[in-house]
Amino acid sequence: MVPPIAEAAVGKPVIKDEPKGEKEASKKIKKKSKKRSKSKKSKKTVEDTGTKEAASSQTPET
Repeated sequence: MVPPIAEAAVGKPVIKDEPKGEKEASKKIKKKSKKRSKSKKSKKTVEDTGTKEAASSQTPET
C-alpha cells in the first residue's frame, strides 16, 4: 500500500509542473504573435515559434 501512495505523490508535482510551463510558453507565444500579427509573412514564424516552445516545455521534463 505504501509504494502506490509514494508513486501518486511523485506524479502530482510532475503534473503540476507541466501546466506551469505550458502557461509560460503560451504567454511567450501570445506576446510574439501580437508583434508578428502585423505582418502576414510572419504567420509562418509564429507557427515555428509554437513548435519551438512545445519542444522547450518538453526539455525540463527530462
